[in-house]
Amino acid sequence: MDNQDKKKKSGYEAFVDDLHKRWQESENTSIKELVETTQAYMEAASDLTKDELALIAQYVKRDLVELEESGDEFRDSLFYRRIKETVWGWISDITDKSQLEWQELATELTNNGEYQAGEVVGPGRYDCTLCAHSHEVTHPEVLTSCLECNHTCFIRRPLAV
Repeated sequence: MDNQDKKKKSGYEAFVDDLHKRWQESENTSIKELVETTQAYMEAASDLTKDELALIAQYVKRDLVELEESGDEFRDSLFYRRIKETVWGWISDITDKSQLEWQELATELTNNGEYQAGEVVGPGRYDCTLCAHSHEVTHPEVLTSCLECNHTCFIRRPLAV
């Protein structure tokens, strides 16, 4: 992993940690507002550029929506039990937020379910769109090209199992 990838990964982790802290301290703040507040705070306090933080915010929003939409079957899975020990475990606590709020956050995202090598991704299973090789992610990481065919485009498998 090169320095730029390490910077993106650590920025993503710091963003999620700060978002989690803000969520715990808030009562009636929307997820969207929390993400925006976290992004603004990190712009002032981080060595990441405004563009890097905007990209990380998009990655986090995408992963929040994906995890929220995964449903109860996912929460019963072995995979979920493994990531429950990470900061992503708090996602299970925010299911009482309104579905309208989640829908609004989801409509902001434009990745159409595709993920590219070089993006920071959260927990999930990512399948290569060329050879279908699957890569399991349990902690935030920078997605690399496919280990089987070196392709750079992936889809995230539903988090149901």
